[in-house]
Amino acid sequence: MAVKLAYKIRKEQWLTSCVVVKIRYSDFDTHTLQKTIPYTAFDHVLVPTVKELFAKLYQRRVLIRLVGIRFTKLIRSTPQLNLFEDTPEMINLYMSLDNIRKKYGERIIRKGNSW
Repeated sequence: MAVKLAYKIRKEQWLTSCVVVKIRYSDFDTHTLQKTIPYTAFDHVLVPTVKELFAKLYQRRVLIRLVGIRFTKLIRSTPQLNLFEDTPEMINLYMSLDNIRKKYGERIIRKGNSW
């Protein structure tokens, strides 16, 4: 969900500085947690933030009814590079992935999972 949403905000040239995760359990008990981060639209920043917030929220052993992700505090801009963390290769990778998604559809590329 986070990768798909990050692609959408990159496509529309938005940057986010607040990540919100919401969980609703089967008994309709709802919890929301948010975290402010430096402005970004990159998966390698947003996905770990979402995972961190989800891990903090998911404390009960009850069935989950809903999981939601929202990016707020949006500004219109092109992605800003972090001088010490973002490399030109990383930026070129995101640009290439986004170009492939534009050409062949959003679902053509997915992240792999190694166990």
